Amino acid sequence: GNTMAALVCAMSGEPPLEPVVSRKSGHLFEKKSILKYLLEAGTCPVTGQELSTNDLVELKPHTAVRPKPVAATSLPGLMGMFQNEWDASVAETYALRKELDQVRSELAHTLYQHDAACRVVAKLIKERDDANANAAAMQEAMRRQAAAPAPAAPAADRMDEDANQGITEAMKEKMTEKSTELSKGRKKREISANLATEENLKQYKELASIPTASGSVVSAIDVHQKNGNMILAGCSDSSVMLLNRTTNASTPLLGHKGKINRVLFHNTQDLCFSASADGTVKTWANGAAVRTFSDHKGEVTGLSLHATGDYVVTASTDKSWAFYDLETGTCRQVVADPTVTAGYSTAMLHPDGLILGTGTVENFVRVWDVKTQQNVVSFSAHPSAVTSLAFSENGYYLATTGSDGVKVWDLRKLAKQGAAAAAAKHFEVAGAECRFDLSGTYLTVGGAAGLHAWHTKSWTQMLSVSSPTPLSAMAVGPDARFMAGGAADKTVKLWGC
Repeated sequence: GNTMAALVCAMSGEPPLEPVVSRKSGHLFEKKSILKYLLEAGTCPVTGQELSTNDLVELKPHTAVRPKPVAATSLPGLMGMFQNEWDASVAETYALRKELDQVRSELAHTLYQHDAACRVVAKLIKERDDANANAAAMQEAMRRQAAAPAPAAPAADRMDEDANQGITEAMKEKMTEKSTELSKGRKKREISANLATEENLKQYKELASIPTASGSVVSAIDVHQKNGNMILAGCSDSSVMLLNRTTNASTPLLGHKGKINRVLFHNTQDLCFSASADGTVKTWANGAAVRTFSDHKGEVTGLSLHATGDYVVTASTDKSWAFYDLETGTCRQVVADPTVTAGYSTAMLHPDGLILGTGTVENFVRVWDVKTQQNVVSFSAHPSAVTSLAFSENGYYLATTGSDGVKVWDLRKLAKQGAAAAAAKHFEVAGAECRFDLSGTYLTVGGAAGLHAWHTKSWTQMLSVSSPTPLSAMAVGPDARFMAGGAADKTVKLWGC
């Protein structure tokens, strides 16, 4: 054969019938194939350089017909040639599949590494943002602490001075606007898709029992409703413990000198509060006390955050309740009604923020108008002290606990019933503390008989879990997915499924 016959097309790998060669790359092509390719791509299929028909030079090979190989002159020879070509094709296909599998494996490994790297980067970014936020909160707390005037007068004098300031009209207007907003949105509010179902509650059991760092009984407890891993526990030895329920890591908050009666997380800010038998309320941020309120003359037994997040209300055994402005750190009003004959044992603001419920160490529940500080209704709730009270998020129900169990009161009827108020429901279960979940779907009670829960529509009991030791405090996690309690065996107990 001649030299041209030994040359093949760079695209097809076959000897070209109409050979052309590229001026730029020197590669040989079949004329029809390269012209079709140029119409679509406009570049050299081998080098990727721009290529046009003017860059192609036609070649004139020897046109003599090459003789057929000897093997192609008989049927057995042709069969052998076909068999060889088939075997070559099978081998090439196998090699290509093997290479494809290897490339797929390498791609999967690369994608896994990329995904892992993205997760690590996201975690690092979150940790950085959290660190920056904590640093900013600490700087702000230090700035406020530095700007706060040093106490120059005794606590009693300061109480009188702050109380004279009163709840301003601007504060009342803000509270009214918030109440209107919440009342309108309540009917439209959808129940969380993550809310624990009735079947979930029926399967609740004890998940963990975490000893307190100080080895003392938990007397007050709260769960953060945004970050359900964080639990705030107040102890009988005056210590407060900030606990992570997933890691069991705890941060002690020290400064009180008496038993902790109530603890509370702020719902939007990185703050928490504690009320103590030493007569003080402390505000904590980043593990340190940033404010201390000392406006009561007795144990502080009630602690509640206003719906705006700007105010806190406290109640005391000294027969008074107080209204605090968190922004300025001042006590705006101390309310000591002469008709109140016994100290307060508990207090909580209504979800709308315009009324306050208080329970006394005798047996009375008193409901107050926060804006006017007037007692609007009072009634005997239990044979002895009211140990806790809680308003439902639906705004209609008030639950109280006492020595005869837990009672549910319909707020829509209380104003008419007055002192003759009758409970809508009465469950004879010993309870130290009652709580509604944020949706108002479940009422939970913890006490000497363990943990109990009822559905607030049917008032069917959903949960009854006994506890080897009495519960002195309890709280409900976000979406009622778990519950936390302080037990007499000096542990924080967690229930869930």
